[in-house]
Amino acid sequence: MFSFDTPGQLTLAIFVSLINAMLLLFCSLRLLHIFQLGNYKVRNFAKWLADRKSRFYIRIFTFAVLSFGGMFVTNILFMNISDQIPGVEYWSYLGMFFYFWLAIVFIVSVQRAPVKVSLKYTARIKRLLVLLTFVFFALSYITLWLGSMQQYIRFSLIAALPILLPLIFVGCHYLMWPYEFSVRAGFLAKAQRKLKRPEYAGLIRIGITGSWGKTSCKNILTKMLSGKYNVAASPSSFNTPLGFMKTVNNILDGHDVMIFEMGARYHWDIRYLCNLFKPTHGILTGIGPQHIDTMRTIEVIKRTKSDLVRFLPKDNGVAVINGDNEKCREVFDELDLENKFISSIKKMKDADAWVEGQSVTQDGCTFKLHLKGFEPVSCTTKLLGRHNIENILMCAIMANKLGIKPDEIAEKVAELEPTPHRLELVKAPSGILILDDSYNASAGGTAAAMEVLALFKGQKVVMTPGLVELGGKADEENFKLGARMAKVADKVIIVNEINKQALTDGLLSQKFKAENIFFARNLEEAKPIYSGLLNPGDVLLIENDLPDNYL
Repeated sequence: MFSFDTPGQLTLAIFVSLINAMLLLFCSLRLLHIFQLGNYKVRNFAKWLADRKSRFYIRIFTFAVLSFGGMFVTNILFMNISDQIPGVEYWSYLGMFFYFWLAIVFIVSVQRAPVKVSLKYTARIKRLLVLLTFVFFALSYITLWLGSMQQYIRFSLIAALPILLPLIFVGCHYLMWPYEFSVRAGFLAKAQRKLKRPEYAGLIRIGITGSWGKTSCKNILTKMLSGKYNVAASPSSFNTPLGFMKTVNNILDGHDVMIFEMGARYHWDIRYLCNLFKPTHGILTGIGPQHIDTMRTIEVIKRTKSDLVRFLPKDNGVAVINGDNEKCREVFDELDLENKFISSIKKMKDADAWVEGQSVTQDGCTFKLHLKGFEPVSCTTKLLGRHNIENILMCAIMANKLGIKPDEIAEKVAELEPTPHRLELVKAPSGILILDDSYNASAGGTAAAMEVLALFKGQKVVMTPGLVELGGKADEENFKLGARMAKVADKVIIVNEINKQALTDGLLSQKFKAENIFFARNLEEAKPIYSGLLNPGDVLLIENDLPDNYL
């Protein structure tokens, strides 16, 4: 029987434990990635793990069972002849190579899987990696010691550790939680102290929220205000407490205006961000079923999103609300705020901004901008789609209330550049036009994308995995998306299995030809499909791109 009594045996156990710790660490990188994408929330991680479409646990369970079986059989074979050949029992440890080989195969297969957003090795991730390494080593050593007490199991027991990876991972997260909480609290306190400095007493704080259009409005408003104010805006699509802390601590530096994009997955998120940011002004872009899987009903979403404008100061707070959205209109009517303003592409009787003579083409938009109390001004923008006129209207009201004149607004509108991956028009060298709308599509956003696609000539091909994070409304909304695509597209490529049936049913409900529907499991499979369909002058609309935790 193997024991740890001699230096050689102890050295062997330590060596094997180190190797196994490294293997388990590489096996855990996918878990780390998903954990990071889920904002370090155990509930999001558990939801992904429980989803059979993730396939991760099924694969790692198969790897562990095969490894255990291979090592167990090897042990029995060699132990049965141990009486005939002295020392042959040590040959049974060759079964470890079977385990190592399968582990490497598993790691390589996971690493080769395409990802949209790579794992970012932040300080938090590095700390978790260090703790995992120590825990994996300790568990490997203990497992070897327990296995040494039963000659037929020996090293085989170590193959059970991969099955426990999710539990070990969550356990390490909770071990680190007190420290991570203190680090987070420290950064948050630093941001709040900075905002309390005398030089920021008059800081104009503008929050932007909604089910869509947050980043586009943030970029548009930043451009409109940049001539008069020194503006700090949250980078990229940072719209969480972490984004707030990074914006204040790393970007805010003597600015006059801070614009912060505010996202929400749960009903208390906007309220919490308001307590951190304390906005003086707010824009509500739209309310729809996005994130209904976590907020359950459209009324909860409405209440959550409207928390921004309800939080504003009663005396001098400024709220701008999109009157072209039904739920936003309800918020406007219910809002008890002196300085509340509403925009509408159509001239509603109480609209504070509207447009006339709008022309929407594949090259951009032209329209006359009306701001209540001012003469209309002609505007031209490279931004595509009627929805971007809605965004410009909302931002124009806010800019005007902050002292920007209509003619100055029109000048800035002409300088606007498309926000990356939000109906961004890309002209490929081959002559194919690509409408890149791959960032986190919503029900309202896809309707706008179909309107824009209809403006183009040539064959129109849509590539999409459909809409996610819609809970019980997923099938209904994806059916509607399929029906909308059928009215505009010539061919459709459905990527991934998650919404395949609902999208197909929606397409076929509008008499769309089945032979013009193509299927791919991932983007790699989709590439040769659309490459074979498209010719110079054709248009490819990339509508949404599933985040990695949905693959």
